[in-house]
Amino acid sequence: MAQHMRWHATVENPDGRKLRVYRGSQHGQYLGVYLEVADVSSFPQGWSVNAADKLTVVNQVFTKDSVTKGDINYMFSTYGIGCGYSSFMELTELQKPYNGYIWNDTCIVEVEFSQVSYEGPQIEKALGEKDEDLVKFKDLGLIEKALVPLLEEACLWHPSLMDCKQKRSPKFTEWAFTALGRVLQFLKNKKWKDMNENACEELQQLWGELAMSGLDLSWLEPLVKSSINMKGYADKVEKIKKLKLELMISETGMNIIKKKISDTEQSVEKIRKELVNAMEDLKRKI
Repeated sequence: MAQHMRWHATVENPDGRKLRVYRGSQHGQYLGVYLEVADVSSFPQGWSVNAADKLTVVNQVFTKDSVTKGDINYMFSTYGIGCGYSSFMELTELQKPYNGYIWNDTCIVEVEFSQVSYEGPQIEKALGEKDEDLVKFKDLGLIEKALVPLLEEACLWHPSLMDCKQKRSPKFTEWAFTALGRVLQFLKNKKWKDMNENACEELQQLWGELAMSGLDLSWLEPLVKSSINMKGYADKVEKIKKLKLELMISETGMNIIKKKISDTEQSVEKIRKELVNAMEDLKRKI
């Protein structure tokens, strides 16, 4: 199963945090896990974020064997936007199928915050404005308002989605349902004719992030794959339209040529008859 893992995976949450997982130190023999601040270019000069957090590689079979490191007390700023471990755990332990850290080709890494404070001009206001678009969804956390109706319908038809809250931390559950809502929103807003190369890449990225959530997505996967494959379908439709136009132009040209050939044949026949009559008239006079 290990060969399917993405060793440079990055997951960005809507609240401005980014988790990066990669092959770590000692010639790639360890799993590296780092927490970073996303989109720091939008922050004003002099900003800083003080946070205490824990990083956990979840054991999906034996929960008590999950590997946790922290609490990390770190000040994120323009001089240090990330913290974590280059040797979080040995890859040999991570990759053994019976150890339970990788299940269905998925490795789950959780981040838990116990304290977050912000400093710097206007940074608290900028971050606070994002919360205005969030609402409490069931007991699964704060979700974007636009995503709530889509998630309500999904949970109604697929109750097993609610099992996530029993197995995961509140923050992870909140992120998982946000990721699900974004995929559902994409599928709702995009028509098959809109599925160009850029749209397909965007959907693949959204789906790749959602696939790491551990949610039961068997009901959604066929629809996502079908939408991604729409790019080829749209290309075929466009090719058919182009061929139809070329055929119409060719047939019009062929009909013009046929008309010219017909007119020429009639002209040749007329001249032939006139030639025969002229020769017969010449014989009679001789």
